[in-house]
Amino acid sequence: MKKIHKSLILSAILIAHPLSGFAGDQGTNDQYGVWGALQLDGDFKSLAPASKFNWQIMNQSRTRDDNSAGSRLTENLLFGQIGYQVTDHVSVALGYVHDWVHTGLTVLPNQQTNPVQSPTAASYQESRPYQDFIWRQALASFGFMSRTRFEERINQTSGDTGYRGRQLFQVTHPLPIKNLSAYLGDETLYYANQNSFGRQGFSENRATTGLSYQFTPNIGFELGYLGQYVVQNTTVSPNKDNLFTHNIQANLRFKF
Repeated sequence: MKKIHKSLILSAILIAHPLSGFAGDQGTNDQYGVWGALQLDGDFKSLAPASKFNWQIMNQSRTRDDNSAGSRLTENLLFGQIGYQVTDHVSVALGYVHDWVHTGLTVLPNQQTNPVQSPTAASYQESRPYQDFIWRQALASFGFMSRTRFEERINQTSGDTGYRGRQLFQVTHPLPIKNLSAYLGDETLYYANQNSFGRQGFSENRATTGLSYQFTPNIGFELGYLGQYVVQNTTVSPNKDNLFTHNIQANLRFKF
């Protein structure tokens, strides 16, 4: 019983994320959305039993209620990556994201300088190669993960490129219910150059918390909250408020 009580307390700490630290203040535009993903993972052991390579494919759709017509699709991202397990704790990966971005902005002939939001959104496509360094470590009943990513965001229409670094930390802890665990994470994003995607330097923070359930050894599901705080690029949009989106995050995982 004492062990169960201890597990409940530790799990409650993970679930009770300090959202007040990311609460929108004056000059912040709060919006709501859903980030839903389907993720496929596998390896190459059927071809080479000693192989340390693995692969991942994921499709993620994002919505946002940023116009009078209600919630709309803002992005659809298709991920693909090849990873290599260097040690029991360290892995690296090379990946690529193709992003269909729907800005929600339509420029009318008499409004060239003040585009208006419309359900028939303008859109563009983005190419985004990336490189990952991942470290995982177990400590008692906790699981810790650190992911360092560097990515190159390329607007296929304009050719503009943003070089972005990302640092993610995540901790997980099992709950007393079999196959159920809680997770808590935080990711900081920053740009190394001036670009149209975001502000140079610190540009964004993403905080996550939720629950993960393993239905079978090969099928899992995560449901939680993702708070995304975006510092506006004053070079591109000098009069826009910072953006704080509150998102339901859902991820269905299959392992092959």
